[in-house]
Amino acid sequence: MKVAIQGARGSFSEAAAARVWTDVELVPCREAAHVVAAVRDGTADAGILPVENSIVGSVTATWDVMLEAFEGRAMRLTEEVLLPVRHALLAPKGAEAGKLRRVLSHPVALGQCRRWLAAHAPAAELVAEWDTAGSAEIVAQLGDPAVAAIAPAAAAGALDVLADGIQDDPSNQTRFLAFSRDGAITDGPRKTSLVLRLDHRPGMLAAALQAFAARGVNLTSLQSRPEPAAPWTYRFYVDVEGDPAVPPLLEALESVEALAARAVVLGCYRAATPGAAPAPRLSRPEIPLHDRRRFPAGTVVRVGSVEIGGPAPILIAGPCSVESEEMIQRTATAVAAAGARMLRGGAFKPRTSPYDFQGFGAKGLRWLAEAGRRAGLPVVTEVMGWEDVPLVARHADMLQVGARNMQNFALLRALGRCGRPVLLKRGAGATVEEWLMAAEYVLSSGNPDVVLCERGIRTFERATRHTLDLNAVVLALQRTHLPVLVDPSHAAGLRALVPALAMAGLAAGAHGVIVEVHPDPDRALSDGAQSLDLEAFERLARRTREAG
Repeated sequence: MKVAIQGARGSFSEAAAARVWTDVELVPCREAAHVVAAVRDGTADAGILPVENSIVGSVTATWDVMLEAFEGRAMRLTEEVLLPVRHALLAPKGAEAGKLRRVLSHPVALGQCRRWLAAHAPAAELVAEWDTAGSAEIVAQLGDPAVAAIAPAAAAGALDVLADGIQDDPSNQTRFLAFSRDGAITDGPRKTSLVLRLDHRPGMLAAALQAFAARGVNLTSLQSRPEPAAPWTYRFYVDVEGDPAVPPLLEALESVEALAARAVVLGCYRAATPGAAPAPRLSRPEIPLHDRRRFPAGTVVRVGSVEIGGPAPILIAGPCSVESEEMIQRTATAVAAAGARMLRGGAFKPRTSPYDFQGFGAKGLRWLAEAGRRAGLPVVTEVMGWEDVPLVARHADMLQVGARNMQNFALLRALGRCGRPVLLKRGAGATVEEWLMAAEYVLSSGNPDVVLCERGIRTFERATRHTLDLNAVVLALQRTHLPVLVDPSHAAGLRALVPALAMAGLAAGAHGVIVEVHPDPDRALSDGAQSLDLEAFERLARRTREAG
């Protein structure tokens, strides 16, 4: 097998090639473009190129060559190699480091040894050459004791090793990527490299990166390079873990391609380190993940120190919207004293009218988290879109899916990878089967901590906001091992009905109740009519303790 490398025999590229192939015939090349050309025209079967160094960063010329050569051509990346790099100072016999006038090497190698050279060969001029081992060949031909090379010790030949291990960082490594025409990849963890060109509009880069973050795709490298054909615009080289043929990376790439002016996948290849294994394609399990047959005794979901699904009913209380720092702190202190185990509050509010109060967003999240911390209560709050999941998960102990978003499948998948428990409210027009399958989306994406919440369904009755479906509570408890809560506030829409409906939900077997509580409901910015005041919540908490 013929393998093209950038550099001469004895170079680090040869050592990297030896990590991938055995019993090969090397095709040494001077430039990265020559390596790619050798593979493209059949002079070599495969090639390998350095793309990044742990000290000096990206080898930008290699990335640019790959973009030009790989787009639309039958070449694919196949494997990543992380090669420890140990540099030596090589010179003719009789040379001394302190008397050197010139030191030759590849510019990346010179950058990796800059501090050592400044200390031991301060008078030497640093001269960039095409290769490390090639520099040793030039120095050997010159035979001048005032001229030395930085190269692997294995490339010394007739030269003396004046010093070994002169790289500025002993952990120095260079990252190589191998490629071939057939693009065959061996088994193992995967990485994917791609190039993005984004329009000059606010938030475009953030939106592209968020497409990966919201789906739990780990981004391992991000580099920018000028776009030659369009001055003052840039292309971004991105490395991520995973295989683009498999969710969630497949979904992320579809979103990025819709955002980007240009998106090119350079290739998917075997990663050098564990942790990037391709996600398996989902197949329908014989028994659904939510099915009670899997855990007949039921599941307990832990939110901080609180257990939902155990024998003791859980009270979750707080305002519909976080209206101010003082208001949420006052509410948290009061409901904690009355017996609430968790604090609820809306920072992002889905409202029927776009002119209604929409919440304070990130500011409200911070107020809510701080109020919960001071009161000793874990907090739960609603997340409205998959792009907000990382932000909300940073501040909240539990993330809530509102009734309007019960079948927002991109959001459900993102919540499956958020690392936080999820409270899934039933849609106002959803069947129990649809509700349970929405939970299946979260479970199948890797998150076992899901709690269901019945919050009322739409019926012909208009005297109340919705109708609390106690049938669904009992049926869900029979069909799933997941804990079930009731939300009487949204079901009734009238605060006078909330205590009785809360007790009815607990009597039906619910594991807890989530209610809206406000210090002054008549002045609330949202849902004041269904919110209990602090005294009414204290009475409800006392009734639940007496009933339990």
